[in-house]
Amino acid sequence: MKRIIEIFLVTLGLALSAGCSEFLDTVPDNRTTIDTPKKISQLLATAYPDRTYMTLIEHRCDGYTDFGSTFQGMQPDAAFDNVVSAFLWDEFTRSESGNDTNEQYWTSAYNAIAVANHALEAIEQLPDPGAASLQKGEALLARAYAHFCLLTLFADFFDTNNLAANPGIPYVTEPETVVIKHYDRETAAQTLEHVLKDLEEGMQLVGGSSDYDQPKFHFTRDAAAALGARIALFSRNYNDVIRYANMLLPTPTQHFALSYTDDTPVLNADGSPAQGVDPNDAADQFMRSNLHDWRTYIKSGNPDQMGTDFTSASANANLLLTECVTLAYREMVGTAYVRHAMERTAMVTLLTENVTGDPWIFQNVAYQWNGGRTYWLPKFYEDFKIDNPVAQTGVPYSKCALLRLEEGLLARAEAYAMLGNYDGALDDLNMFAACRIDDYAYGPNTLYKDKLTDYYTAQLNAPDHFINSAYNAGRFKAGDEGNVQKALILTVLDFRRIEFLYEGIRYWDVLRWNIPVTHTTIDGATSTLSPDDDRRILQIPQIATASGIQLNDMVNIPYPW
Repeated sequence: MKRIIEIFLVTLGLALSAGCSEFLDTVPDNRTTIDTPKKISQLLATAYPDRTYMTLIEHRCDGYTDFGSTFQGMQPDAAFDNVVSAFLWDEFTRSESGNDTNEQYWTSAYNAIAVANHALEAIEQLPDPGAASLQKGEALLARAYAHFCLLTLFADFFDTNNLAANPGIPYVTEPETVVIKHYDRETAAQTLEHVLKDLEEGMQLVGGSSDYDQPKFHFTRDAAAALGARIALFSRNYNDVIRYANMLLPTPTQHFALSYTDDTPVLNADGSPAQGVDPNDAADQFMRSNLHDWRTYIKSGNPDQMGTDFTSASANANLLLTECVTLAYREMVGTAYVRHAMERTAMVTLLTENVTGDPWIFQNVAYQWNGGRTYWLPKFYEDFKIDNPVAQTGVPYSKCALLRLEEGLLARAEAYAMLGNYDGALDDLNMFAACRIDDYAYGPNTLYKDKLTDYYTAQLNAPDHFINSAYNAGRFKAGDEGNVQKALILTVLDFRRIEFLYEGIRYWDVLRWNIPVTHTTIDGATSTLSPDDDRRILQIPQIATASGIQLNDMVNIPYPW
């Protein structure tokens, strides 16, 4: 105690030895001055949301079940209320004091944007701003990413016919200098314009993997291209999807012709030959070497190790990673904590049935939880960091893959299909399947036009199916060609659904393609999230109203509980 007092007195004496006026005129500030490119890079490590959207939207998707109670017979506490809210499409999260809430993601995204803006300001104040061009590129891309995520979650962005009228979200480009600043939402079209401007400018400046000590935790040119492909796909700018995806992925040039056992060539109904990508083709080999290698992950036999491998910085498929405060590891499993999960039979169907004729490799990955009622695909590993050793309380963290190579590949397949390049779409789908189908065989598992239209006959002939609905009218070509196009889109969506299970991306596909989703509670009550239901958009948290931000209208709910 004596030593502590002595140090305090010395420190106080130093302060008092300065002139009174000088002391009062100096504002105490222990923050590090951000005055070098290296320090700006260190700052940018926090320019990414430290919460995840995955837990907000995954349980809003199709396929989830209300078990009535958790496995242990208890109701979930506030920490898991977000799962209940997602399943019920609640206007507001049931408990904003819990984890993985609307408010937490909204705040974390704008915090990340604030960091990016501070970095950009610091760059402009450098003696030579050009010396920090890499940092400027990353800051612009991080700002674009966070804003775009907010746009797709909290605004009616996927109503592309009304982007100029629908409210967007505030696009913040300057550091805040007041405690509470007033913001306008502007339109969704304006928000998208800002996103694209930052994206294109950032891509011209950002570096490659060799420019960073930990490239997977920073925007590189590859991560920027993946973001560009996502933005273009969601905006229906299909030529741009292909342009961005081609920055990441090669295109195949070698093919083999499909034939029957008597060597008769397989022809589609339109007379075109059925063909697949040659396994010796460089593009096919690239995919098998760079997509997530679940066949290797399985060998560990440990779900926690698989989750670690999936989100590893050494996995070539991971283009952008971040560490989030989240209970995703527990919420997605359907454990004793969670009332809502994907029921076992639905999961088995998802794991085994697809247009190739053989099951997904994921069937060997799935682990039983919840007394065998659910399966879990290990994509997260929780690192629980104790902050109170006495109480043994702390904060749960998980690494999350924000952008990965598989998304670019399937985005390009969809873009090819929508532009009428069906062979290109089939090539991408076949290369993907070769990496994901258990015991894949070139030839028997190869996709071609008639194989797709035969598999999806029921959907193509159902007028009320979303692929034929009025909401999607005019998006497809007419006649038999239109059926091929629709079948390709159904294949892409099914492949995306299995590939990105638990990552929330299925929900964006629900919004993009106007897919109705019906949930049923344990007591038999049902509600359908139709394409014109206001609950499809996440409600902006109440805290935003302090800055004058208008909440989303929640008045059109045609199928309430």
